[in-house]
Amino acid sequence: MNILVLNAGSSSLKFEIWDMPAERRVMQDTIELQDTVQRAGGMTGALKSVFEKAAGIQVGAAGHRIVHGGDRFRSSVVIDAEVEKQIEELSALAPLHNPHNLEAYRAARQHLPNAPHVAVFDTAFHQTMPPRAWAYALPYEYVTEKKIRRYGFHGISHRYVSGQFAAVHSGGRAHLRMITCHLGNGCSVCAIEGGESIDTSMGFTPLEGLSMGTRSGDLAAGAVLYLIQHEGLSPEEVSRILNNESGLKGLSGVSNDMRDILKAVEGGNERASLAVDNFCYRVRKYIGAYLAAMNGADVLIFTGGIGENSAAVRARICEGLSSLGIALDDGANEAADNTDRQIGTSAISVWVIPTKEELLIARDTLGCL
Repeated sequence: MNILVLNAGSSSLKFEIWDMPAERRVMQDTIELQDTVQRAGGMTGALKSVFEKAAGIQVGAAGHRIVHGGDRFRSSVVIDAEVEKQIEELSALAPLHNPHNLEAYRAARQHLPNAPHVAVFDTAFHQTMPPRAWAYALPYEYVTEKKIRRYGFHGISHRYVSGQFAAVHSGGRAHLRMITCHLGNGCSVCAIEGGESIDTSMGFTPLEGLSMGTRSGDLAAGAVLYLIQHEGLSPEEVSRILNNESGLKGLSGVSNDMRDILKAVEGGNERASLAVDNFCYRVRKYIGAYLAAMNGADVLIFTGGIGENSAAVRARICEGLSSLGIALDDGANEAADNTDRQIGTSAISVWVIPTKEELLIARDTLGCL
């Protein structure tokens, strides 16, 4: 069966078609919405382009990445009217993501009205976190009734790379303690024990945790109040600054792309150097925190665009962690390779595992059927 996998964002629609269960990728591409909005109407036009590109390929089902499933969805599900309604209600928690995910689903349903569509949630993997990890220290009713709690994101990626590591090691995930670092334009770290997420750096929204391409990451709540009360900024303006103008882009003044920033560091740009130091320091702190949360770890895994491709960033992150059992093999770390590979043979092994979120979505889609 050919399964169409859709990953919809605000500016692009990524899609892949997988022949399952053979796990053979048939096609992949990205549709830039800016190219379709005037010609054919945004997401509707993008889906039209998808099916034009895939002409002649028979698709039997579709899997959709849905960013926020709240605490309602602990696993992937076939989308029906009730599931669609609940995803729409959860858009209040993820206004930058869920509406685009739903728009892509509705457009795809027009092209595949009789095929099953499956929702695969970024948050589902983290529903195993214990209350001590997901509860904020707010008045209890805000946590339990208003659902202001930590959800975590990038769960599809963390689940894939942890499963991929376990697949090549005897005994599976049940006995392993893993720290997975998904580092790209969005970044998060996850502590995985016995195959389950027990803590992760992102929280109520994807804004919490590490500094990222354009997101600030951890920030004192008082700083947000200060910007509103004393600088006269509206909540919308603060949201734009924290989500779109902060992180690597805000500190460096160069770009949100780590490759551009590292080039600027080589040229002596002090702001770029601060941005890289800040980024790596925050990742290192979370690794230390999760070593404490699990009383050690068996493996540290890097994935995502930066995690997979930047040897320099991996080296900076792991600097000074030898006393905790983490050290890189410089030659293995710097070798250019896009396969699963070990880059550190210290007490805690260090690996790079390229993430394949679309493959996991295809697997879940097949599993739901």
